[in-house]
Amino acid sequence: METSKTSSTVAVVDIGEQLFKVEKHSLLTDANASITSETFRVGGHDWAIQYYPNGDASIVDGQFMSMYINLVSSIESDVTASFSLCLQDRASQVMVEKKKRSFTKTFLPPMNPKSLGYGQFMSKDALAASGCLKDDCLWIKCTVEITQLMAEDDDDHNSSITVPPSNLSADVRNILESGLKADLTVKIGESSRSFNANTCVLRARSPVFREKLRESMSMIESKKRRSICIDDIDAKVFEVLLHYIYNDCLPGFMEEATEEATSMARDLLVAAHGYGIQRLRVMCESRLSQSLDVHTVSSTLDLAEQYQCQQLKESCLKYMAKDGQRLRAIRETKGFKQLIKNHPVIVGDILDKVSDKLSQQAATTPAPAPAPAP
Repeated sequence: METSKTSSTVAVVDIGEQLFKVEKHSLLTDANASITSETFRVGGHDWAIQYYPNGDASIVDGQFMSMYINLVSSIESDVTASFSLCLQDRASQVMVEKKKRSFTKTFLPPMNPKSLGYGQFMSKDALAASGCLKDDCLWIKCTVEITQLMAEDDDDHNSSITVPPSNLSADVRNILESGLKADLTVKIGESSRSFNANTCVLRARSPVFREKLRESMSMIESKKRRSICIDDIDAKVFEVLLHYIYNDCLPGFMEEATEEATSMARDLLVAAHGYGIQRLRVMCESRLSQSLDVHTVSSTLDLAEQYQCQQLKESCLKYMAKDGQRLRAIRETKGFKQLIKNHPVIVGDILDKVSDKLSQQAATTPAPAPAPAP
């Protein structure tokens, strides 16, 4: 007996939200200054918010602020999405959305538009009067809704239920950004900076915080807020550390090939080592291994040796032994001289790596053809 199958089309809707915090807003004074949010994933595609506090200079003058949504990932088929952009007034007791604007757009492969949005989202005067700028911070909310049509077999055993991607990381990030149930204030040394955090999150993510904050659990039960002071870390480094603890990723600026990102990776590696956050430490090793040059490789190898970062050490040795000219240039740097002073035994490791390199080259070099007989 034959059975026939028919198919139909079902609409699958995926909705995602992103809260984008723009800090130190008053310092963004350049005519064409822009800042981009971290990417977020909706409907199987990566998106990001791009904000121009003084307007996109190619479109408007400096009297307006511009706001766009960017499709970051490439696409192989048409993608139709509905977007909304708005500001959040966090000064009110109830969260208020202001200047909400919405639109729908279809992205066509392969020429993806760089950005879609509003060149004149809001005048700067209206922003100042809106109450949305609090403590020199501006909160932008973006909602993306993607509807996809999918073929569906009318077979009783075929499920038409599509499970959306996990939004756990976005929800945990919102705990930090919204200050939800924050029960701990972390003060950084003698600086004036302090951070609100959740004791349970810090204890879950770091074995060092787990021990350091053990006593605070009884204070939570008694509904008392606790403050701790940390003296062994810079405020900016702790801010990035906190970002990782809640987001499980590095902030966007650390993906750029800049001196600031490299310097932060070095400091963050030390912090990750000190707080027992192994994955973050390896992420910093990876970031540093991608920024090696003649002038930095020795100091990076020094760091790797000091904190037993074997993978980073191996990357540095491999870089040094790439060719003789590079190694000679490295030996002339101050960093190399300091490396030998701090870790004299490292010379043997370098020589071993060079020897291995020469052996590999000898093995792959074809033997010369025999001379013709006289």
